[in-house]
Amino acid sequence: MGFWGTRAFLQSSRPAETLSALGPWAELGMDSWHCGDGWQGVQFRHDDSLDWRQVLIEVMHETARPVVGAFVLDSDGACVLGAAPTSGNWQAVLEIEGVLAHLVVPEIEWVDGEEIPRTLEDDPEYLREREDVRSTLTAICGPVEDVARRATQWSTEAGYRAEAELIAQALEMTGGFVEDVFMKLVRALGLPDAASGAR
Repeated sequence: MGFWGTRAFLQSSRPAETLSALGPWAELGMDSWHCGDGWQGVQFRHDDSLDWRQVLIEVMHETARPVVGAFVLDSDGACVLGAAPTSGNWQAVLEIEGVLAHLVVPEIEWVDGEEIPRTLEDDPEYLREREDVRSTLTAICGPVEDVARRATQWSTEAGYRAEAELIAQALEMTGGFVEDVFMKLVRALGLPDAASGAR
């Protein structure tokens, strides 16, 4: 079974667990580690009561520094949010097929004599809903080139000089655990030693 939850990176002179915005996560068992240059990583398993995007935006306001995080769905796919006080927010989806597999689930049917139900992946209604969700996610995030451009602005505000091409490559990567894809994106953004303490 893969990881369900949020992994994020923030910059603060204070320990992550002492930030007011991260209080709810810290109380419920948040992992944290230092990455260098004032950056810290945090990771928290999924909790329905917490809006991960809102928490990250509150962290950005509290620290007055850029923050980036991903909500991971069973290590199959992830939704990413980058937020910065001046350049604003950007969103992305990593491994969109993995995300869709969790957001849109096909119907199943039981057949007499079979121990395992059949998954109706060719059901027209299921396929239509899947494409509707894909279109919605794409519309929210925008084209990869636009996401990469906004992410480079985020990187500049964070004090680095990221290349849009490398960011775009990370956004389009597939295969393996999505956490690894997210870490490649974080490195492309310029964050130092971001994976050194990742769980």
